[in-house]
Amino acid sequence: MKKICTFFGLLISMCLLLNVGFSSLSVKGAAAGNTEQTSDSNFTNLIVFARFADENEFVNDIYQGVSVREIIDNSYNTAYYSVGDYYRNASSDKLRMNSLYLFDNGGSLQLKHERGYYAGYSADNPIGYKTSGEKAYRMYELRTDWSDAINKAIQDGNPITNYNGSQTYSYEDLDKNRDGKIDSITVIYKNTTQNIVINRSDPLWNYKDYADYVEINLGDGRMLQSQYYVQVINNYSTLYMANNDQKPIVSLKSPIHEMGHIFGLLDLYNSSGQTPVYFMSAMANAISPVPQGLSIKEKEALGWTDDSTLKTITEPGEYKVKLSGTATGTDDCIGYKAGIPELNRTLYLEYRNFSTDGSKYDKSEKQLTNSETSNIKSGLVCYLAQPDIRFPSNLNGKPGNWALEVMGGTQSTKSDAALGLNDSLQVTDKLKVTVAAIEGEVLTFQIEGEMEQHVHSGGQATCTKKAVCEKCGKEYGEIDPTCHLNLQRQGFKEPTQEENGYTGDLVCTDCNAIVEAGEIIDKLPVTPPDGKPEPEIPPVSPGNPPVMLEGDKAEVSKNPDNNSGAVFRSDASFDSFVRVKVDNIELVRDRDYTARSGSTIITLLPSFLAGLSEGTHSIAIVSTTGTATADFSVISDPAPAPSAPVPPASTPVPPASGNTNTDGSSTDTVAGLVSETASTAGSANVSGNSSLPDTAQMKKDSSGTDIKSPQCGEKNCFTLLLEDFMEILKKVLIFLGFSSKI
Repeated sequence: MKKICTFFGLLISMCLLLNVGFSSLSVKGAAAGNTEQTSDSNFTNLIVFARFADENEFVNDIYQGVSVREIIDNSYNTAYYSVGDYYRNASSDKLRMNSLYLFDNGGSLQLKHERGYYAGYSADNPIGYKTSGEKAYRMYELRTDWSDAINKAIQDGNPITNYNGSQTYSYEDLDKNRDGKIDSITVIYKNTTQNIVINRSDPLWNYKDYADYVEINLGDGRMLQSQYYVQVINNYSTLYMANNDQKPIVSLKSPIHEMGHIFGLLDLYNSSGQTPVYFMSAMANAISPVPQGLSIKEKEALGWTDDSTLKTITEPGEYKVKLSGTATGTDDCIGYKAGIPELNRTLYLEYRNFSTDGSKYDKSEKQLTNSETSNIKSGLVCYLAQPDIRFPSNLNGKPGNWALEVMGGTQSTKSDAALGLNDSLQVTDKLKVTVAAIEGEVLTFQIEGEMEQHVHSGGQATCTKKAVCEKCGKEYGEIDPTCHLNLQRQGFKEPTQEENGYTGDLVCTDCNAIVEAGEIIDKLPVTPPDGKPEPEIPPVSPGNPPVMLEGDKAEVSKNPDNNSGAVFRSDASFDSFVRVKVDNIELVRDRDYTARSGSTIITLLPSFLAGLSEGTHSIAIVSTTGTATADFSVISDPAPAPSAPVPPASTPVPPASGNTNTDGSSTDTVAGLVSETASTAGSANVSGNSSLPDTAQMKKDSSGTDIKSPQCGEKNCFTLLLEDFMEILKKVLIFLGFSSKI
């Protein structure tokens, strides 16, 4: 296997020496330009460079006449092929990523441990971990190591900048959707020549994971917190460039693949070495230093299609589809899907062109690393997908039960699976697809036979509108005169000593119906003759009293492992918030609940909910402008299967992770397939056996925050051996002040 990888590396190097590189590519087929203009970005990726305690600065190291920091900016922002441009292209410009930087006095962040501390023990690395327990804990330490370095750099006054520090940005630019979370962090470690072995699932492997230890104070009581991150180690010895811009970039296999995990995509290769998707998605097997595009199924999962760009077929007939990766109009149909009841699958169809006339990230002019890829057949690609899985994963699947597979062809690589002109595919005995014409960027196909008839479903009818089908986007059914979604309190009158007040009527602003009549408010008491005032009554704004916008009639689990809290939202402004009561008992903030703006959002914590009895309860969010109330129900559900023991919350042991080669090449190739968790997703141990718990289970860190297990590998830590757990528990007890003789 190593010899095959070496051969491919030599082939790339020879092409570069011969000035072949990436051939000059026409603008035709590009959905969007690169991200040199960042003013329209809607997603920020924060890049931080990190070096270990035993390493020197590297951001200004020069390769092929260009510094590391500029190579990375080319690779993420400005080159003809870049991570940002890839996702602009795949999303038809819906996802516009910009990568910004945090430096420490213009350089990388220094970590507190040496590199070998985060690798396995060997004769060459005596400081490495020796047990799976140590490995798991050091993976946690690595997350806190770079997180603490970021926090310190920010506290020391370092701003967010562009790659060379010539332009600064607000910290708020890191949170484009304003949810209080940093959109994404990419940690880039220094490349190394040390004799340290890094295996799949090791702390230093390339992967995506979760860490909420970075906190940025935005002022006014607002905090910005980290969430999902990617870590990579790049190889700068071999760089790539497109002839039309000559900007050196690193291999984009890992950065693009791991960023896909940030958005929710899962791995489409298989831990057993089978390749049901292969060439048809960058989340399967990369075929170039610049990966090919994503499948139409993945674009649907990410919300990059709608009923006009991905249409549903319910009748036999002739249909036209535009070339993948070239759509620029909102009505350009880039794919079709049809239910196949006979297979209990959904058929997806799209036009992929891998020739020199193809779309930007599919075309073969990128100088592919595998000679077989020059013969990839272009045409109509047909996929079968399990119907109820949004983000498919094939990691632990098997033939006959793939979450997503490419149909047709004879090659295991799926290089010949596409249907060319006049080619046919017998999907089932009752369903056949034939390509009738290919003209430029438009392919015409015919579909014959039986397919699932569309039945409208989903959506909600209201007092003024019919329900909208969640599958086809069309209205259906009848108006529901009892469903009022937009309510407003009207007619409020403040009481005085002379006149009664009125709470106001709850009115539907859509149909003007009075949903709930108001109540009389008694007159204010008259000051007694002795001149002593009555007890002070909290002031009430003369405006409309608050209304509970979210949370009324909610059902929440009593089991803290099966909920992340119950959320209620009052339309009162957050600066008027006073207190929260449940069943008329005042709660303690940050113990029983959390409060944040937008307008006023209250989250009852799982620990508090666990103490409530089953049945109906009431909540009151009290503001100076009035009180918003709601009812909610506490229900019981089965407790989850017990997980492996972990140390106390003060020293959490996080899950392990893993995925891409330290030289920047991806294991997602013919030369080496990565073991990874399946379908939202299972997990694989080091040997590739899929015997560990489901990584779709949300973990919780010490603050109670839900944490999704790492992806690519989307691997859990190995189930700790009892002796490893006892070893860690011993360290924790010593740390908490117990005798060292335990």
